[in-house]
Amino acid sequence: MYRKSRRTEGSGILNLDSLMDILSCLVGVMLFLVMYTVLELGSATYQAAIPITRDPSAGGHRVLVLCDHGTVRVLDIRAPLGELLSGFEIVAAFSEVPVFLQGNQRTPTDQYFTYELKYEDRLSGDLLGVLDLQIHERAGVVGDSIHQLDEGSRYATLLDELNPEDNWLAFAVDSTSVDVFRRARELALARGFSTEWQPFSLNFPLTHALSGGGTEDGPSPTSTLSKPQR
Repeated sequence: MYRKSRRTEGSGILNLDSLMDILSCLVGVMLFLVMYTVLELGSATYQAAIPITRDPSAGGHRVLVLCDHGTVRVLDIRAPLGELLSGFEIVAAFSEVPVFLQGNQRTPTDQYFTYELKYEDRLSGDLLGVLDLQIHERAGVVGDSIHQLDEGSRYATLLDELNPEDNWLAFAVDSTSVDVFRRARELALARGFSTEWQPFSLNFPLTHALSGGGTEDGPSPTSTLSKPQR
């Protein structure tokens, strides 16, 4: 004979014990994964891409790199100064310098600048003869912008003409050219150049004093760059 089952009190309420067991297992697994990930990240090694440069070698020639108005230009006075001083060995005294300059009125140029010698007598207690190199910007000629700074740029081509073992780069950077400076320095470091930089704004024409033995390195961002004395 069939007997109808009797409903017990509370049998209509859903039993959540099994669901809670499943959720507890899932939470445990998730906590394990989080802890494992944290431990792995804590033991991982990271490398930051930072520019590494070596100190300028003793006796190396300083080449000035101007980063101004959002462009970069290389200023290397050696070749134009050598042309200007060609034959200067015949000058025996400063009184003969004006005569030498009158007969050698040359103004050599490079990609960005024009160069000339200036002589004047200055009174500072005694009468002194002073010989300066004046550097002028070429009208309408600008440097490479950050969008032009690649391996085929004028800047990169000029760097390729310099030996990083004999030359190092001094960057003069104005407030509008930090990004172009960083890119220019990257190209320099990739070629093995030692570099330094100074925040600096320049006014042309530049004057570099030659009378005090200033024919070695040329203008520096922190010393001899200035407006011509009047």
